[in-house]
Amino acid sequence: MPSKNSIRRDIVRKTEEFLSRGGEIKQHVAGESAEPADQPRSRAVFVSGQPPQMRTYLNDVVSAIDSRKKQAKAPTAVKPRNRPRKKIIYDDFGEPLREIWVED
Repeated sequence: MPSKNSIRRDIVRKTEEFLSRGGEIKQHVAGESAEPADQPRSRAVFVSGQPPQMRTYLNDVVSAIDSRKKQAKAPTAVKPRNRPRKKIIYDDFGEPLREIWVED
């Protein structure tokens, strides 16, 4: 893999070789176009040629979704089951002594 410096040196060498064989580098002003001024500009490449499609306004869609959300009934609350759970009793030194079952 060549380093950036070696790539730069190679580009400079090739540019100097091009100029020594009679090549010319033209300077252009910023914003200047390469298209001829006496001809109309060609269409952009990314234009598909199809007419624009009708768009749906987002506000109408959002209000329809909000109205459906308001009409939906609230879910019923699920009661948690009171199941016994295991609790470990520790001694003064942090060692487990026994297990007991506790109702919450």
